[in-house]
Amino acid sequence: MKPLSEQLQTEPLALAKEQQVRHKLDLNLVRVFCCVCDYQSITLAAEHLCLTQSSVSNAINRFKILVGAEVFVRQGRGIALTALGQHLHQTLSPSLIDIEQCINSVKVFDPSKSKRVFHVSANESIIDLIEADIEKAVADKGVEIIFTEAIIEQENLYQALKKQQIDLALDIVPPTEAAFSSLQIATEKLVCVARANHPQFKHGIDEASYFAAKHLFYRLHRHNQRVAEIISTDHLPERHMYGEKSSLLTMLSGVSKSDAICIAPYTYAKSYQATFDLTLMDLPFESQLISIYSIWPTRNQQDPATIWLRKLIETTMEKVYLASSDS
Repeated sequence: MKPLSEQLQTEPLALAKEQQVRHKLDLNLVRVFCCVCDYQSITLAAEHLCLTQSSVSNAINRFKILVGAEVFVRQGRGIALTALGQHLHQTLSPSLIDIEQCINSVKVFDPSKSKRVFHVSANESIIDLIEADIEKAVADKGVEIIFTEAIIEQENLYQALKKQQIDLALDIVPPTEAAFSSLQIATEKLVCVARANHPQFKHGIDEASYFAAKHLFYRLHRHNQRVAEIISTDHLPERHMYGEKSSLLTMLSGVSKSDAICIAPYTYAKSYQATFDLTLMDLPFESQLISIYSIWPTRNQQDPATIWLRKLIETTMEKVYLASSDS
């Protein structure tokens, strides 16, 4: 234990330092705090900010002194926000995004000179339909656009956007979090697909024969629903599973070699109809169109590079789906 004389000397100094921190607003502390909130991890936030973990921890401690209360608590091996921390994050994060957007808006982006590599997450059917056109569009540019197959779990998709592992996502469900922005860029109908010489569907398909058939399912779930449940306007009876595929292409191939049927996007199925000798039929129940959304972090709303990427994807999608509707 320190002698009383040393305590009397050090305690006022520590108190003075704490008061100095409280009275000095450092916006970097807010940025670090919001980043840790987004990642729920000191380690991941440090990686994103290109800082050491000790620097991030020190910044969080200074922020705690600034607000005069705990903002995080230990939860297992990780951390969780306190009620005050949640309030501060919800209040401060939009303002921080506004600042970032303002700064991004004055940047200049020239795709001919830039060497930037963009990453776009999309369903394989969309990649198949637009990748060649995108490649032609950037052939004389300095940029590169890499497509990665869609991240199936929605939470993982949003985390990839937050961590800047991808710049843009194309998905059928719009985000609800303010941290992400979206725009509907296309609509698509789904059709029932069977092999061309299927004995049961020479004259089309009705509801009874649809639900009596064996079905190949596509492994895509949103809100614990399959695609058919998402687009149907009514509750659907249980269907008999023949199998499940993680790829639309292998699903169409499987249908061409069996008596099973499947549901697939019309534009994509049409492009492979002759290849696999398929029959495309309207669904025998009331259904909605599938909407395709472009999704990006709201903080990049005014970023010229992201705007350029979004516009390129949007115009290419419009061209492809317009051509499909005319055929």
